[in-house]
Amino acid sequence: MIAEYERAQILERSRRGKRHRALQGQVSVLSGAPFGYRYKRKTDHSAAYYEIDERQAGIVRWVYELYTAKSHSIGAITRLLNERQIPTAKETGRWERSTVWAMLRNPAYKGTACFGKTRIAPRMRVTRPLRLRGGVAPRNSANHELPRTEWIEIPVPTIISEETFALANELLKPTRSMPRDARSRRAPCKDC
Repeated sequence: MIAEYERAQILERSRRGKRHRALQGQVSVLSGAPFGYRYKRKTDHSAAYYEIDERQAGIVRWVYELYTAKSHSIGAITRLLNERQIPTAKETGRWERSTVWAMLRNPAYKGTACFGKTRIAPRMRVTRPLRLRGGVAPRNSANHELPRTEWIEIPVPTIISEETFALANELLKPTRSMPRDARSRRAPCKDC
């Protein structure tokens, strides 16, 4: 019982410390640099910061251009990245749709990395894979996105303009709000 209490106290102190550093604008509280950036560790002379990786940043700009200016779908962008054998962040594996989707939603590229975007909470339902493993969900195993107003913004170097980011997010909205079957339906032609 005492060990559980100590564990809870340590977790709470860590959370408060990270939140305090995030409010001060320190990037060291973020889990890692997103694709397009390199994380530079703290030294005796400077705090930790993100540095733009120009090779990867060019790919980020190209993805945004394909999505906003050339109206490519996320799946089409993923196929192009894989066909051209553009390396992922870890230099191994293939690009996935979820990775491109997360890239288009990441506010760090417009110069504002965010801390505290999600909250860990108890899993609301037991999914089939979980049920097959024994049906027990680990405590606090589900991430829930918090409202944008609760995010803590940390300034980082910009890769794309704020207008391009806003346009990409505007284009992403309709697909999230429509039901899956409505997205797949095509509009009838004037002769139908």
